Amino acid sequence: GFTLIELLMVIAVILILAGITFGISRGVQNAQARAKAKAELAVISQALETFKSKYGDYPWVGTSDVEDDGSRKGGAHGLMKTLVGWQAVDGTQSGGTNSLGQTFTKGESMLDVSRLSLSLDWPASSIEASPSGNTYFIDPWGNPYVYIYKDPTQHTLGTPGGPWSRFGYILFSMGSDGEASTTGLDEATGEILPAFKDQDENIDNISASE
Repeated sequence: GFTLIELLMVIAVILILAGITFGISRGVQNAQARAKAKAELAVISQALETFKSKYGDYPWVGTSDVEDDGSRKGGAHGLMKTLVGWQAVDGTQSGGTNSLGQTFTKGESMLDVSRLSLSLDWPASSIEASPSGNTYFIDPWGNPYVYIYKDPTQHTLGTPGGPWSRFGYILFSMGSDGEASTTGLDEATGEILPAFKDQDENIDNISASE
């Protein structure tokens, strides 16, 4: 039979091997999740370029504070609603009138929604129904993709200028920790300083531009 010491040694080896296996498994799962996020970001980015080629600009969606969960979800919902045709470039809703006196009617969808994950099943009855405010694209960790571009309350159709000075939009996943810091980021202008990527909360972020 085995002595107590031998049994303890066997148990210790089993625990070590289990820990190694668990660590490898988590690493593989995280790598797969990051790969999926990059693929989904590419789908959204392609839809944004298609939208711009049709309407002349990217969707104006104000995400005023990326550290605030409600702001992130609101921005993500606005992005989704615009890309599927229920919201105009400047945020005008279907059936509404923009600042130029033009009435906006539902447009065509810029992407295949089935290629992305949603926070809620949308909609239960028909894909042609307007998505609820709690519906948005989510990353593999269940968090909304963060989209930042011109705030519709700070820009006007047909009028040049406004605070946004960045060429293009900002789009990223917050990664496995589900957190983001605004240090080094100006949501109004789109300016990103090197300090933004160096923040602990942002190290695992996955940008659409990567």
